[in-house]
Amino acid sequence: MTHFIKNRVTRRFMLACSLLLEHHVVYALSFNTDFLAGGSDHSDLTRFYQNSDLPEGNYSVDIYVNNDWKGNYNVKLVTTNDDIRLNPDDFNRLGIKSHFDKDELKGNNYINLFKLPGGVKSSFDAGLMKVNISVPQQELNTKWQGYVDPKFWDEGIPGLTLSYQANYYHSTTHHQPDEDTAYVSLNSGLNLLNWQFRDNSAYNYSHRGKSSWVNNTRYLQRNFSGINSQLRIGDSYTTSDLFDSYRFRGVSIGTDIRMFPDSMQGFAPIVHGVAQTNALVKIIQNGVTIYQQNVSPGPFAINDILPTGSGGDLHVEVDEADGRIQRFIVPYSSVPGMLKEGVNVYNIAIGEVRIPDTSAHPNFVQGTWRRGMSNLFTVYGGAIWSSHYGSVLAGTGLNLPFGALSFDITEARQSSFHHLHSSSGQSYRLAYSKFFSDTGTNLALAAWRYSTSGFLTLEDSVQIQSSGGEQVYNSTINQKNSFNVNINQNLGGSAGSFFLSGTVRDYWNGQRKSREYQVGYSNTLYNITYNLSASRTRNNDNHEEMRYYLGLSIPFTMFDSPMYLSANSAFRGAHYTNSDLGLSGSAGQANQWNYNVNLTNNQGGKTTANTNASYRGSASTVSASWSQSSDFSQTGLGMTGSVVAYQGGVLFANQVGNTFAIVDAPGLANARVNSDGTILTNSKGRALVPYMSPYRKNALTIDTTGAEGDAQLLSNRKDVVPYSGSISWVKFDTDQRKSFIFYALDNHNGPLPFGTLVTDSQSNQIGYVGQGSVIFLQSEKLPDTVVVHFSGNTNHICTINNPKTNLSSDVNHCQ
Repeated sequence: MTHFIKNRVTRRFMLACSLLLEHHVVYALSFNTDFLAGGSDHSDLTRFYQNSDLPEGNYSVDIYVNNDWKGNYNVKLVTTNDDIRLNPDDFNRLGIKSHFDKDELKGNNYINLFKLPGGVKSSFDAGLMKVNISVPQQELNTKWQGYVDPKFWDEGIPGLTLSYQANYYHSTTHHQPDEDTAYVSLNSGLNLLNWQFRDNSAYNYSHRGKSSWVNNTRYLQRNFSGINSQLRIGDSYTTSDLFDSYRFRGVSIGTDIRMFPDSMQGFAPIVHGVAQTNALVKIIQNGVTIYQQNVSPGPFAINDILPTGSGGDLHVEVDEADGRIQRFIVPYSSVPGMLKEGVNVYNIAIGEVRIPDTSAHPNFVQGTWRRGMSNLFTVYGGAIWSSHYGSVLAGTGLNLPFGALSFDITEARQSSFHHLHSSSGQSYRLAYSKFFSDTGTNLALAAWRYSTSGFLTLEDSVQIQSSGGEQVYNSTINQKNSFNVNINQNLGGSAGSFFLSGTVRDYWNGQRKSREYQVGYSNTLYNITYNLSASRTRNNDNHEEMRYYLGLSIPFTMFDSPMYLSANSAFRGAHYTNSDLGLSGSAGQANQWNYNVNLTNNQGGKTTANTNASYRGSASTVSASWSQSSDFSQTGLGMTGSVVAYQGGVLFANQVGNTFAIVDAPGLANARVNSDGTILTNSKGRALVPYMSPYRKNALTIDTTGAEGDAQLLSNRKDVVPYSGSISWVKFDTDQRKSFIFYALDNHNGPLPFGTLVTDSQSNQIGYVGQGSVIFLQSEKLPDTVVVHFSGNTNHICTINNPKTNLSSDVNHCQ
């Protein structure tokens, strides 16, 4: 008997049981039981291929339009699963054109989704409670494509959030004191009652200089979907769609264009540069360090910058391990965006100007407004009033076949203040922007500005007031002409890619003209990537100089991991600076390890060894660097990540985030989220996802390959649309019942019919009879009584009391 049982409990048996237990499957044809042997030819298998209609009533279902999730709606199910009715008001939210007249709606406030006109077809999955509507293109309302109605936006749960970036840099140079630098940036917050408190602060430590905590922003905010706006109270930055952005303390309310359907995303520049050693890159905006990171020798491109406002040039400083410094400016100015006809965008800010390193803090009021007059024409205007300063701006934007073009005029007046004389002037700005989708251009942005000699911005005015009227020299005051350009373009096919970023400025007061830029080209030939770049930067003495760079990269594979062999050379003017040979790559099942090792030959024949490594763990990303030469040495450490504390505990993520989701799959540990091997559920089945896109559908999936736990995942995908800054709770349904297997015979010692339904004493379905008269159950605990139902007739049953589950020795009898 034991040998018989062991042979019968096979993989085929487990497969058969799995198929039987998958009650969501609906078969189109019935199964001929005459093919089954013994008493199994009388098995009742109709429940596996019947439609399993739900009872009439109101249900909550997920509705998809052309497989695009549109939200969870309340529907009425009438008679059968092909009579599901929806309120006509919801069709606009679905983006489906409605063809309903008043007569059709009389006496019936709901429309059957299975009888829609215009070639629209619907299907319903009762197991997943999901309706998919297939809609021809001409029946779609394109205004709503890619958009989910605000009633389905998730405001999230209460919790504490923290995103951090920590960096330590140590360098030792001959004939100079050691330099130790540390930088910690913290973005912390509290979400409670649909309000969000946010604080962005940084700690800068310098062994040879001043160390201090600096608060950048600290405010309370709330999102209002009904007016597509965001309210902020506290220390923040003004918008820069029309005026320059500056820091203030007060209240602002304005349009959050991310809430609009198909809105254009804001522009953030990519910072390109070339490091000669393991260098420290600092990015400063509006007088505040907003980014600091170690980079390896060679070219770098930083594309994950989170600017403090929506404008303000980025001042980049590259501190080399040997003490050399490069300085350059990446322009960051925005072209007023074109708006669709009838769309308004506004912003109002009231408070006190709080520009860093200034003693004057005048009160101010600023308002801006833009309106789309047609698909080709947008008008905009704004005004600033402050103590001893005022300005008015008016302009227009045109959506032309060759790109977006805007032109505006700003009139500014500085009144007399103590012994300061009044002044006035005008500024004329011409800006151009275009996205070249057919050639893969990421962004092309150019702006030209001419100002008369008396023109001042509000920031200029505050700095002059703080200086007591003394002449102030910086990159903005008394500008005459300025031209900014920032282009990142894929040339398409085998033509490679190109980038250009630069600014040219001259001044009324005789200051020397400023010209800074970076230009580069890269391409691939026979899998060998090469790049060329030239840049005009400022050195330690603040003098401009030309630098040139040439690099090659050859990919290959070793130990099933990608690796790259690189060679680079750099020149300062016509003089050779250095060249290096390096090896880099990634390792690990999720490519969580990244490394770079190279040797650099410097001018004069000196050699430097450089190493960099980083590891993306489930809780944080850590990095380290080291350099050594006969003249200097360098070491660096870094760490980035996010933390969320909520009622259920604390979760960690290895990336910096602002809008989060907590995935909850009870009983499922070490499951991968979104196929990312570094985002795994913990012992409770929970994981933190830090990169959610606000006001847009985010699909979250769970991969159970390699997961631990007895729970069975019932659906591996969920969709959520979060508010900006929210913490969404995304619950995945799991079956945490335990599995039990035991052998049983009928009262004549014959096998039980294959596929027969098994219930507990309360008639709850808990399993089926599988191959070889083996019963497969799923239950929280093993029932005291198991009931086997024959031929679908509830009067024809047998029971097993206190079943024994040892397959190798126990035989149960069904009486």
